Amino acid sequence: MNALDQQRVGCTAILISMNSSLRRGTGGAATNLSRAPLREFPRAHLITLPTPWEVGYVQVYLIESEPLTLIDTGVKSAASHSALSAALDCLGYGLEDLQRVILTHYHRDHLGQAESLRQAADHLEICAHEQAVPMVEGFSVERDENLEDAAALVREYGVPRHAIDSMIAERERRIRSDPALCEPTCVDRVLRHGDAVEFKDFALEVIHSPGHTAGHILLQHAASRVLFSGDQILGGAVPNTENYYLDELPDPRDPLRRRPRFKGLLEYRHSLRKLRRQSFSAILPGFGGVVRVPDRAIRDALLYYEVRIQRIERSLRSVTAIGQSVTAYEIWHSLFPNDDPATQMRTRLLMVIGALDVLEELGQCVTVRRDDGVLLHRHAE
Repeated sequence: MNALDQQRVGCTAILISMNSSLRRGTGGAATNLSRAPLREFPRAHLITLPTPWEVGYVQVYLIESEPLTLIDTGVKSAASHSALSAALDCLGYGLEDLQRVILTHYHRDHLGQAESLRQAADHLEICAHEQAVPMVEGFSVERDENLEDAAALVREYGVPRHAIDSMIAERERRIRSDPALCEPTCVDRVLRHGDAVEFKDFALEVIHSPGHTAGHILLQHAASRVLFSGDQILGGAVPNTENYYLDELPDPRDPLRRRPRFKGLLEYRHSLRKLRRQSFSAILPGFGGVVRVPDRAIRDALLYYEVRIQRIERSLRSVTAIGQSVTAYEIWHSLFPNDDPATQMRTRLLMVIGALDVLEELGQCVTVRRDDGVLLHRHAE
């Protein structure tokens, strides 16, 4: 998860408190370890690692089997490194004992110290989805932010130059001030939907679940119906969804000649609706403890966005009723008039753009291009 852009449901932060479930291991106590929090899958141990962001902690998981496997790694920092080492020591292992890392996605709090772990453990295998490989192997904060394309995207959706300049200046300031919390690493095994990640006496099934990122994966243990969800499903919160250009050139199939995009909110709705057709006993997410009622968590995440999509649909209907069209920026400004364009516009504007993508797919939104290249929207009615 990009913790700077996280969205919450009924909470001010995701802070994990699990001391009541901690037990002493062979190496002593570790207050960031929850040993075997699920009886139905006791091989999985939950480890919380610190981040420098408001979100507080990210959750990673040690699968105690052969090969000894870590799902996600936390940020690259001395505090995160020490916390992971302490938790492993409590379980009787060292960093050098790790044999495999599975990355649910490429964000810094999940990829961050994978390369450091490779240097500590001989023959460590790192696994990621095929769509995540370019970012895992070529990660940089500048590449992740991609400010030039971000500016072009919001300009197309009606953001004025002064607001774009403020947003870009703030993102550049954050890039400069953030420590180096992640470094790229080589992917040894490329994962695809339906793959089995084999252990000595069981396997985890790979589920490609785009939305939060394009290459996000979930891991399911079929026998226990436990799901490792990364940031796609969280405890007490919902993730943001990415929205970015995929190509420099316009899509020749699009009458408006728009550049092809990864439409994260559209993909997120599709992914979660597929998950609702399955039955899980529990979810082990990247934030928010253990999700004991999976169906409710999935339903609530869908509802969070459905409410906002419906609100944007009503805004479109209102302006269309008086014979007008509107830009995504104007919708954002009407819904969030007190937002600071420099620090608060980006995430919510991308949500508005994502909602317009959904409404266009549903046949409820008509989009045209203004003479200056800006996209205008009205209700299809």
